Amino acid sequence: MSAYNRTLELDPTYALGYYSRGTVEQTKGDLDGAIADYSQAIQRDPKLAAADRNLARIKQGLSDPNGAINPAANVQNAISYNDRGIAKQKKGDLDGAIADFTQAIKLGAKSGDVAETPD
Repeated sequence: MSAYNRTLELDPTYALGYYSRGTVEQTKGDLDGAIADYSQAIQRDPKLAAADRNLARIKQGLSDPNGAINPAANVQNAISYNDRGIAKQKKGDLDGAIADFTQAIKLGAKSGDVAETPD
C-alpha cells in the first residue's frame, strides 16, 4: 500500500495508481477508501473500464443502484454495459436495462467479452 501512496505522491494524476490502490482497499474491506480511489481513477481517465466496473459493483453491493450508474463514464465495452444494465434493472428502469443489455450483447459478440447474468 505504501508503494501506491508514494506513486500517487509523485504523480497525483496517475489514474492507474488510484485504481490499483482501490483494489487493495476493496480487498481489505475498506469500501469507502476503494470508492474514493476508483472515483479518482475515473475522474482522471474516464475510459478506465475496470475502475468504473469495480465502483459500480461496490455501489450495487451497498444497495445504491443510482450510484452504480455513472453517467460520466465513457466506457464502451460489453462488461460495463452489462453492469450498468444490472444497476438499472435494480433501480426499476427496465427499458434502460434492456437497452444496456442489448448493447452488451452486441459488443460482446464482437470482442469476445463475457457478461455475467444478474442475480
